[in-house]
Amino acid sequence: MTKLARILPVGLLAALLLAACGGESESDPTTAGTPAAPVTVDPEELEREVVLAPRPEEVDVPAWTPDVPAVAGDGIRRALAAARDAEAQGRLFVPPADLAGVPPAQTAPDAPGDVSAEAAPAPDPEPGAMEWLLGVLATDGDNAEALAGVERILAEVLRRGRVALTEGRFVDAERAERLAARAQPQHPDLAAYREALAAARRAQDAVHLAEARAAANRIFKPEGEGAVAAYRSALRAFPDYLPASDGLARLQARHLDRALAAAQNGDYPASERLQSEAARIVPDSAAMQDMLARIVELRQARTETLLAQGHAAVDALDLELAARRLEEAEQVSLQAQGLDSLRERIELARHYGHFRPGQVFREPLASGGEAPEMVVLAYGEFRMGSPEDERGRLENEGPRHTVSFERGFAIARNETTVADFRAFVEASGHRSLATRRGRSTVYDEKGGVMGEHGRVDWRRDYAGAPAKPDLPVVHVAFEDAQAYAAWLSAQTGQRYRLPSEAEFEYALRAGRDEAWPWGNGTPTRVVGNLTGDGDQSRLKRQWANAIPGYDDGHWGPAPVRSYPAEAFGTFDLVGNVSEWVLDCWHDSYRRAPRDGSAWVNPGCSDRVIRGASWASSLDRARSAYRQSTPADTTNARLGFRVVREL
Repeated sequence: MTKLARILPVGLLAALLLAACGGESESDPTTAGTPAAPVTVDPEELEREVVLAPRPEEVDVPAWTPDVPAVAGDGIRRALAAARDAEAQGRLFVPPADLAGVPPAQTAPDAPGDVSAEAAPAPDPEPGAMEWLLGVLATDGDNAEALAGVERILAEVLRRGRVALTEGRFVDAERAERLAARAQPQHPDLAAYREALAAARRAQDAVHLAEARAAANRIFKPEGEGAVAAYRSALRAFPDYLPASDGLARLQARHLDRALAAAQNGDYPASERLQSEAARIVPDSAAMQDMLARIVELRQARTETLLAQGHAAVDALDLELAARRLEEAEQVSLQAQGLDSLRERIELARHYGHFRPGQVFREPLASGGEAPEMVVLAYGEFRMGSPEDERGRLENEGPRHTVSFERGFAIARNETTVADFRAFVEASGHRSLATRRGRSTVYDEKGGVMGEHGRVDWRRDYAGAPAKPDLPVVHVAFEDAQAYAAWLSAQTGQRYRLPSEAEFEYALRAGRDEAWPWGNGTPTRVVGNLTGDGDQSRLKRQWANAIPGYDDGHWGPAPVRSYPAEAFGTFDLVGNVSEWVLDCWHDSYRRAPRDGSAWVNPGCSDRVIRGASWASSLDRARSAYRQSTPADTTNARLGFRVVREL
């Protein structure tokens, strides 16, 4: 027996003897501890349309035979130092010569077409740490530093081998197995390492199949036989096999890229489908979360653009465009934020234009000043007219019927004032009918009756005295009210007009269905300018058939807004002066419009007036009360207010 045999551990000695004597090969499947060849799988049995690509040619890794340097007794310290240096430099051992350059380096010829140039022979490699340690142990078999070094290097070699297995570097992994098998066949980790090597080979086969299925675009189907299933099979065989997890990551990345492209092209259903499939490939991956965040940001940015365009369309009252933008935003957006606001604006604009119900506004006039203050009334429906059992009901107040407003409208909060009408006359040069006639009907205090007096027009009050600016204008005919509304339209660029009869009753009722605007029976508080038993003229006259216990403080029209606001924000619809409306007179509602529009017959001579006046008794203050009046009527009890279409 040689000196080397006397000083090496038994396991290491056996390994070296096997290498030196050409003993049993690692490729022999009967050798103890050698993993069996992986079971092959015929892909045609799984999926006939998938064709496996040829495998790369694998390198045969030979057994490791160390070239142990001779170490003399006085050279042990130098050999140990050389081993430490080699280990520090990462040269743990010298691989077999035919693996030193795997894959073999290709040397370029000296010039194009020169195929005779050959690479210079590589110099003999310096011993690695393991070779130096074995040389020491050949001289001193009990050297503690050398024995510990061998154990440490074997542990590192196997660790590196496992890393190589996870990365699919089988040459490096098998090289580690060869070294361990020769250096210490009974190493406690070697059996487990060989099992891991076999498992990694099975994973490699599964990945090869997965790549073929992915190339055939068989990602999930047939169920359990797609690329994803094959990659997962690889991970079940070897959980840390990076080619499998990388393959899944690539599949997911491809789905996510397509999902992003679909979102960028506006195909959000396809994007969501691809995102869902990506989540099936690798659930909750960081890459998926990042891409989903990008898609969410992209969709949110698109949503904000669409919403901005929708709001701009609402501003321009292009509601068809606004609705299209809202529909697009609903398809793009992942949350309701912002959608409801635009939807509400579109809905409001359909019914109110640029306004909101209850909104109060005034518009500037081109000639200076402002139009009357208006209040926006909500669209809706009400029962117009009076029921047959209502006390004091007249036949012309029926049949009772439902009127529905598809759009809201704005109505002047108070009657047109003397100041309002004066601005119109001075700006337009309009001459009222009473001005042209030179007369109108006023209250004659001495006789206690209404009578026609000369030199009375809109500039006079109910008794013929100069009218104060804040009084409702009276002594105006239907044509005068129409002319004022037309002037407002021209001054503002909007559509002002007299209210329809339905609009007036809708505003007067303000959501109530009782006989009077305030409810049923005698009012228990002052609600407007009516004929109360507390009223007295300048000569102490009182009303016959007055409202008992009612004192509104005025005989004749009161300045506008002298009484509390009504339910819809209006003033003086309940009383003060009766008012012109657009409708021609009809003695019933049998064919009346149901949409709230005015019922007008061309050339009609009689118009409708609505609302009680300062001289109206309780029965004429009912919400349904209406009266026929010739269009050329002017008197001290009759004025008007305007509405504005939205």
